[in-house]
Amino acid sequence: MRLARLMIAHLAANAAILGAGYWWLGIPESRNSTVAWSAIVALLLIVSAAVTYGAAFAFFGLGGEKPVRLAWKIAGGNVLPLGAVALAGAAVYLLLGLWQDYSSNPAFTLASLLTMTFRTPVAPGSVLRIFDAALGVIRWALLPALLLPMLASIAIRGWSGFAGAAGNLRRWWYWLVTPALLLCGLWLPLEILSWKPHMGNFAFEMFSLAVRASLAYLLFGAAWLALALATSAGKPRFTQSNTAASP
Repeated sequence: MRLARLMIAHLAANAAILGAGYWWLGIPESRNSTVAWSAIVALLLIVSAAVTYGAAFAFFGLGGEKPVRLAWKIAGGNVLPLGAVALAGAAVYLLLGLWQDYSSNPAFTLASLLTMTFRTPVAPGSVLRIFDAALGVIRWALLPALLLPMLASIAIRGWSGFAGAAGNLRRWWYWLVTPALLLCGLWLPLEILSWKPHMGNFAFEMFSLAVRASLAYLLFGAAWLALALATSAGKPRFTQSNTAASP
């Protein structure tokens, strides 16, 4: 029952955040007042997202036996460290995106060096594909697997959670589950949305879009909760000091 309540609350909160984010994109920034209002709304969206996703970590970290509102309360109390880590992670991904745009230059240089070394032509495109593959592993496997346990620990323990975030890193299956769930939660929903079957009728096409959008959204939410479960569950050392004082 508590898990069902968490799923409903999480999907509803996600829908509200996505809707508010879409509305935020349309805020005009022609005056200083509207720029300030846009910044305030963006900050509120970041806080809401940090609390919503942190609550999932807190719920499973508490063993799934505490009320859902308690998980939201704990995550809300730790919103500053959660937001700090989330922003730091976003900055890292931004730097990786900049590197991807720049990587054609070192790929060309490395290809020339390999050609001179082995006396065999090495295509810069081949080197660039290797760079992109390595970057994909870093983006979708290495970094999430390192950041998510930290977020799970911080969601419950706050700033002190930085010291207790390495539990899952010793579990070999975790390194397989994380990219698989990210694939199901991010890539697959986008593929479902972008699929456009020819229905031959506008009403059927709208119905197809509604069904695909609903399926993609549910898949996104389910994959994220499964990822939070895999990351957070079974950590009594994280929760002992909190559950003792909890009602």
